Parts: sequence; C-alpha cells; structure tokens
Amino acid sequence: MPNKESFIGYTFFRPEKVKRYTGADTIYSTRKGKSYILLHVDSLQKEKDMLTIVTNNRHIIKKYDKPFSINSDRPMMNTKYRISKYLTSVFCGLPIDIETRNKYFLRIRQLLLDKLVVIENRLKKQEKNRQTTTYIKFSHGRRTWYLGFYIPCSFCSNVCAYVMSRNRKVCQNCRSKVIVTPTPPPQNVFKDFSKVKQVISKRVGVSYTKKVSMDGGARKYAVTYSNLQINKQFKTLKEQEKYKKRFKNSLKSNKNKWQVTNNGIGLKVLISKHKLKRRHDILKKQYISEKEMEFLVDQVTSEVGYKMLIDDIFINHSFNEEHFLELRKKKDASFERKDSNGFKSKTYISKYWLRRREDILKKQYISVKEMEFLMD
Repeated sequence: MPNKESFIGYTFFRPEKVKRYTGADTIYSTRKGKSYILLHVDSLQKEKDMLTIVTNNRHIIKKYDKPFSINSDRPMMNTKYRISKYLTSVFCGLPIDIETRNKYFLRIRQLLLDKLVVIENRLKKQEKNRQTTTYIKFSHGRRTWYLGFYIPCSFCSNVCAYVMSRNRKVCQNCRSKVIVTPTPPPQNVFKDFSKVKQVISKRVGVSYTKKVSMDGGARKYAVTYSNLQINKQFKTLKEQEKYKKRFKNSLKSNKNKWQVTNNGIGLKVLISKHKLKRRHDILKKQYISEKEMEFLVDQVTSEVGYKMLIDDIFINHSFNEEHFLELRKKKDASFERKDSNGFKSKTYISKYWLRRREDILKKQYISVKEMEFLMD
C-alpha cells in the first residue's frame, strides 16, 4: 500500500491578557522563556489529514515556515500516531539534544494520551464546577514549554487553560459567564411567633433567653434577647465587660435575619476572683488574705496535708491570726468527726520542724515568730 502523505502546520497565536498568571493560568505567561505549543483538538479527528499546532513561540514558527510533512502507511491515522508525530515535530523544533528527546519521548506521549482521556471525561461529567487542565509542563534547562491540546474558548476563541464539567470550555476572562451562583436559601421563618427558648452554649460559656413575636399589622418579626448570663470565669472585671460587649455585638450583627431586632441584655453577678487563683500562686505571697486562707484550708482533705499547710503558713507567711484560729477550729472539728466515724488518725511529725529548728539556731538574730516556733 502506498504511503499517505500528510502535513503539520504551525499557527502563531498570542493569547489575550488575563488578570492573574497563577495556578492553571500560568500557560498564558511568557516570562523566563515560557511558551505553549498545543495540538489543535480538531486535528485528532480521523477524517482530518492535516495536523494544526497553535503556539506563541516565535522560534519554532521561524523554523517551520513551511508545513512539516509526515508519511503514514495506513489510510487513516489513529490518535496515538497523530500525537507521536506532533511530539516529533515539536522536539525537532526545540533546542533539545537527541539524547534528551529519546529519553522523554515515550513518557510525554503517554502523558498526553492520558490527558486527552481525562479531558473527554471531564467534559461529559455533570459535576458542579470541577476543572481539568488541557496541558502538561515540560522543562529543560532554564526553559519551560507547555505541551497539550488547543481547545478554543466558547466565547472569545482564546486558549483554554482548563475545561469544566457539563461541556464548558472557557478561558480565565470568560469563566464568570458560565459559573452559576446558587440563590441564597430563604430566611428563617418562625412558625410559633410567641415562643420563648432558653439557649445554653457550654462552649462559649453563655446562656440567654430568646423570645420571638410578630407584629400582626406590620408583619414584622421582633426577636428579643434577655437574661444574659456569662458562665466563664475572668481574672478582672475589665476582661469580663469586654467579653460581654463582644457577645452583645455579635447578637446585633445577626439583625439581617429579622426585620426588627430588640436586644435587651440583663446584668450579670460578678464572680469572686479569689477562686481563680491556684494554691501555688497564693503560697508565693508574703501576706495571705482571709479569703485566700479560706480557699487554702478548704482545699485540704487529709490530716497530713493539713498539718504541712499549717507549718508552711506559720513559718513563711503573715496572716490574720484571729481569723486563722477560727478556721483551724472548724477544720480540726471536721477531722475529729471523721475519726469518730471510724477513720484512723495518723501520727505526723512536721518535716518543717525538723529542718527549720536547725536553720534557726544557726542564725545570729532570732525573730519573735521564730522564737515562738522554738518555744512550742
């Protein structure tokens, strides 16, 4: 059978300027020796005898000022043969040595075949706004070429960097014409217009009452927030007020959900600050207040820990002695009740007494408290 002669023609096409050259749209960039050499997708049809290549590379256009001839021993060229001849002509026109051509030829041809299958599948699918690029990136040295398929835009015939589902072929400038923005969902409609609901949020640490009512004449909703309670603990009153104000503003920011919004915020009882302090932080101080002393004594549950705390307070801290004496009487009475109920008391020798007595006797001057400690 005689050989069938066909031709490959190169067409120079400069794409329109786009806003961004990032992501898939880097194909439009010509910086740092970048260019695209794309096979026209219509050239893959079996009845076509000539392959058309679209490029913005002036070097390869000058080299192929005449069509590049190819021969085939078959009456009809298949897709793999067409892509092979396209890739052969491209490699012959680029400044690439023959070893590099032979090294990457088979791999790039397989990537182009896979890319063609992926493009066809993407156009057939009915998904939302998924997209697939129409090219692959090939770099050698400091130059980069984009090899793939030229698919013209449906609106401006510009190079499509990607195709989208539902047979959408658009460039970056025309993408907004095929993106359908769904309508927002309808606003909240309350069925019971006199309903009162108690809202409790453990994560945020707030609870409030929400009441929805309706003005029959004007047909407007009135949403009232009341009885705001903040369950979080704050170190300072200023921090608590700041948190309360921020939460109140967040309620007001949702007023677009209703035509009329009435935010009534109630007051909040302050939380005692001394409960926020830890035992370790209190024992660092020289003077222990009455509330802090109550907190320390209440936290102790064992006699051993209680006696160790008493020794530490007597030696290292100053305090209100009368108030401390009352606390000791109550705590001792609670331990006596436990012993009478069957709990055995443990004999305990203070390690502070064993350690501090020797340390005090080594000193030149002995204070009044240290003298009382030695006399006891």
